[in-house]
Amino acid sequence: MLHRREVLTTMLGATAALAITRTAIAQVTPAGAIPSSVYLQMATTGGMFLENTARDAHEKTRNPAVKKFSRAEVIEQVNLSRKLGAYTGGAPMAAAPAGPGGLIGGLVAAPAAVAGAAVGTAAGVAGGVLGIALPPSGMTTDAQKAQILSQLSAMPPGPQYDATFVANSLQGHQEALAIHGSYAQSGEDPGLRRIARGALPLINLHISQLSQIQGRMGGQQG
Repeated sequence: MLHRREVLTTMLGATAALAITRTAIAQVTPAGAIPSSVYLQMATTGGMFLENTARDAHEKTRNPAVKKFSRAEVIEQVNLSRKLGAYTGGAPMAAAPAGPGGLIGGLVAAPAAVAGAAVGTAAGVAGGVLGIALPPSGMTTDAQKAQILSQLSAMPPGPQYDATFVANSLQGHQEALAIHGSYAQSGEDPGLRRIARGALPLINLHISQLSQIQGRMGGQQG
């Protein structure tokens, strides 16, 4: 059984050489709105990145505020992935029995067939629409996400690790706000628009919480 971390790494490696530009998006949808297929791919990739960095932080951090936040982040992303699963072809992901990682380990464990189906379908559909399947310019690329995840995994616990996690999670949430916010405003599918709108309150809350944590760290950027 693969963890979602391994599925994410495989997906990022397979798509790292591709890129979507704002011009390409504008060519296939009215007023430059993000196509549903692209929204699904970006939301899935971004969510798995946030989930896996949070899982790593929950396992390693000694900072109580980071510990509490990372737990909430994993739960948020698992819940969102269930909702998106209806559109990506993935079955709803049930929490697996808690393993060495305790509650968090149980929440993020997922059968490869489930996570892989969601990832593969989203990337495949996006490729069918545009021939390409990655973020607009200005967003963190999939290759950068893979590198960040690898760096965090290799870092020992401590204040520097916490600062690096918080800075990168804040960046990831700001990108998630742009992705979900854009689709919530002008997305083509009413059901997906509702999911995107529903994601915004927690994204905004987490941006506020991360900013506060970073402020208490003295504004360290990692």
